[in-house]
Amino acid sequence: MGEKVTIILDGKEVSGEKGKTVLEIALDNGLYIPNICYHPNVSPGPGKKGAERVFRGEIEIDGEAEEYEGCGLCVVKINGELKKACITPAEDGMEVSTDDPSAEEERKRNLAKILAYHPHVCITCEYRNGCDRVQCMFGYAVEERCCDLFPRCELRFVSEYIGVPDYTPKYVFQNLPVVEEKMYRWNWNLCINCMRCVRGCNEVREANALSFTVADGNAIAGRTGKSDVESDCKFCGVCVEICPTGVPRDLKRRVSNRWRDSIVEKRLPVLKEVLRLDEANITDVPETAGVFRLYDENMEVVYIKGTENLKEGIMAEIGRAVYFDYEEDEMYTMRESELIQEFLQTHGRMPKLNDEVDDLFDI
Repeated sequence: MGEKVTIILDGKEVSGEKGKTVLEIALDNGLYIPNICYHPNVSPGPGKKGAERVFRGEIEIDGEAEEYEGCGLCVVKINGELKKACITPAEDGMEVSTDDPSAEEERKRNLAKILAYHPHVCITCEYRNGCDRVQCMFGYAVEERCCDLFPRCELRFVSEYIGVPDYTPKYVFQNLPVVEEKMYRWNWNLCINCMRCVRGCNEVREANALSFTVADGNAIAGRTGKSDVESDCKFCGVCVEICPTGVPRDLKRRVSNRWRDSIVEKRLPVLKEVLRLDEANITDVPETAGVFRLYDENMEVVYIKGTENLKEGIMAEIGRAVYFDYEEDEMYTMRESELIQEFLQTHGRMPKLNDEVDDLFDI
């Protein structure tokens, strides 16, 4: 056992291994601090130095070999000062507040800067749950909408946890390169320049196929050469596994190797509006009349049902879906009909499991 340190995190004493950061100790103790440039497989992002140029396909981006400042989403108040939890070593007796208003506002400002360069209308849309993201009911162009990884996009989860501020700039499509290589497609329009792919390439695979440069005050990720071959890409797929927004995507099927398989899954915040469908989360559901919805792993609505007893009704559905939400309503049959009609108008079909029930009664 190594030496331990104890900190006060949101009024609670927690301990961890000496030498770990405030962010790592919080996560190790099951306490979430928002973050995006952090990843458990690589070193912290802030302070890393880039290169004088990078490439996005044939486009050469010249800049300065300056340091990356980090995403700034993990800001907390430590002993009265705002600091980045990802690079602050934990010390005995340190008092950390994750919900200090000044820290929360700083995170929102930093999130707004990130979303200014990433499509986000789906993140803020009130109909995002259950949407098939094929036909936008509000008419937003495809370029302004989120990609098909939206249901499990890390940026989406973090954005909903922090809360997208009203002053977030409207995303303007920049028509950045979409580069098809031997094994991967790089859609640089989705890049938030968190530099996780760069650190993964350099540290996990010990290659030098990716880097970043700082141009006009902005850190910009890219290849070290004009192509995968020229940048000496090892085709290990670490960049695909470690990217939070789906910039690099496989053109072939996933190729298993020791580098790619070494990438661990990050802990993400639980989406606020839905709950995982298990007994622990159903415990607090009231035994009153209402309507519940079930969602699959892609956060699409698969079942809508009204019931006299929400707890009993939802408990009976364990194993049929991944997430659920509910609302209390004495007029549950009417509310069920309203939600189903709303779904039909939006998608032109019934939820999948509702269809199965109809088929059963048609036999």
